[in-house]
Amino acid sequence: MSDTSSSPSPPPPSSRKRKHVAEDPLEIDLNAPEPASKKALRKEKKAKLKSASTDATTSAKDTAEAGESTKPKEQEDKDKTSSDIRKQRTGFGIWIGNLPFSATREVLRTFLTTNSGIQDNEITRIHVPEGESRQKGVKRNKGFAYVDFTSQKVVDLALQLSEELVSGRRVLIKDATNFEGRPEKKPEQEGESSKPAGNPPSKKIFVGNLAFDTTKEDLEEHYRPCGAITHVHVATFEDSGKCKGYAWVEFESTESSEAAVRGFVKIPDPADEVEEVDEDAEEETSTKKPKKQREKKVWVNRLQGRQLRMEFAEDQSTRYKKRFGKEKTEGDENSKDKERKPPLNKAREPKKPAKYNSRYSNETVQRLSGAIVEAKGSKVTFD
Repeated sequence: MSDTSSSPSPPPPSSRKRKHVAEDPLEIDLNAPEPASKKALRKEKKAKLKSASTDATTSAKDTAEAGESTKPKEQEDKDKTSSDIRKQRTGFGIWIGNLPFSATREVLRTFLTTNSGIQDNEITRIHVPEGESRQKGVKRNKGFAYVDFTSQKVVDLALQLSEELVSGRRVLIKDATNFEGRPEKKPEQEGESSKPAGNPPSKKIFVGNLAFDTTKEDLEEHYRPCGAITHVHVATFEDSGKCKGYAWVEFESTESSEAAVRGFVKIPDPADEVEEVDEDAEEETSTKKPKKQREKKVWVNRLQGRQLRMEFAEDQSTRYKKRFGKEKTEGDENSKDKERKPPLNKAREPKKPAKYNSRYSNETVQRLSGAIVEAKGSKVTFD
């Protein structure tokens, strides 16, 4: 007999659908005005701002009439200083150029008062225009300044300071009412500042700042436009044979060496030929003038991308006098050749070891030098 007892019924499955809530129908008023667009809203906002600014200006005018100041304190101080500067301007002033960007009013004041007879109270104004640097945005001067004085006599004293150094730069000082070039130096100052130009012109030149792989052939080809070359000597290292960075070049004429030291030489350019025709004559009877060849510059101041340092070398006679303390004569040359060339009928004697002032003994130095040393000592025999 089966158990027919009633079991609890399972719960109904839950539905995930949202229940529809009855809402009121949407009512649209067709007679309502159209809402404002974004463009209209922007215009309205601008109009409000404009009206607010006009109200502020009118209130500022009213307060100004009442005697009250609306500017901030910093702006008032700035306006006061600018007005004071305008008042301090006189008809006696100078312009200072080529200033370092780090120069200030205090630097210029000390420069003017210490290097001349100008007193501090004689300077009425120092104006250094400032600007921002492009890299860091730091404010610095623009490289020039204006200075006003009390009289023309002080201006003349300041003009004498032109070409003097200010923080390592030679400044240019001009009169504020005169825009001419650099002032001419006095002949006395030129004699003091002039330096010797080096060795006098000669056929031989010294060439420096050469690359280490420079050869004799490179120098001959490089200086060929200047003129005929008689000798080229390149200083080389003993172990590698490479150039030490300098050499000597000797030409046949002094004009060629002067062109080399100058850095360029002018040669006729065969490509540019100008024919001049007489325009007044007819075409048939037109006479041709001789052709004119233009000259072109050939630069010899750079080799293998390096800027050369060239100067006249010492003359051979001057060099001989420096080395031997006397003028070079034919007798000296003959005696020098005799010393160099020993006679053929005599056997060559072994070189004597040189004497060295060192802490080593003479025998040790002889062994190190490799010279032939006479045997010294006694023979030892054993029975």
